[in-house]
Amino acid sequence: MVFAYTPANIANLESSHSPERLAPYYALAGGDKELGIKLYAWNSALSQALYTPLQGLEVTLRNGIGAQLLAAYGPQWYELNPGPPLMYPLPEMLLAARTELGKRGIVADHGRIIAELNWGFWTGILAKRYEQLWRSHLRKVFTAPGPLTRGNIYVPLDDLRRLRNRIAHHEPILNRNIAADYAAILQLISYMSPTTSAWIDNQSQVLQVLAARP
Repeated sequence: MVFAYTPANIANLESSHSPERLAPYYALAGGDKELGIKLYAWNSALSQALYTPLQGLEVTLRNGIGAQLLAAYGPQWYELNPGPPLMYPLPEMLLAARTELGKRGIVADHGRIIAELNWGFWTGILAKRYEQLWRSHLRKVFTAPGPLTRGNIYVPLDDLRRLRNRIAHHEPILNRNIAADYAAILQLISYMSPTTSAWIDNQSQVLQVLAARP
């Protein structure tokens, strides 16, 4: 069934979604409200398509880094006594994760802590201040040969963190180069697991959705 973009239907969509939310898409459409709403829907479809690749990146990254922290500092590395030399806000993130698990009656262990921590932790631990941790342990997460630096991982990962946050808050992502973002996701995953990268690309609908722009 084809949706009819009648003035009445457009008015109803504006009421349910708010003119403020639709305004950026109307601007992109040059004031054409029908096209603007179609762009809004396309933005939602892109966000949905990107969810699986971004999830794959986050899970692969956190498991890889977690494995290195486990090997280097033991099964209770997250208690930081002893543990990796972390600085604000990462210790606070670990404490918040342990506290949240406790509230739910879950005993903290390595696997549960890994799952509870968010993207910000896994990006933060690759920041410049952790260069020594990168050289001693975290570089081992990435199997890519050659002069792969911490910055080669941190810079695109932090940029993708911002993309993920925009998606999570239902914000426009159409001003980004989504094809480049998708390529960056696959490349980062391939540094850790080429097989996983190929599998995610095989399942992904990102390029098909990109090609369907209104």
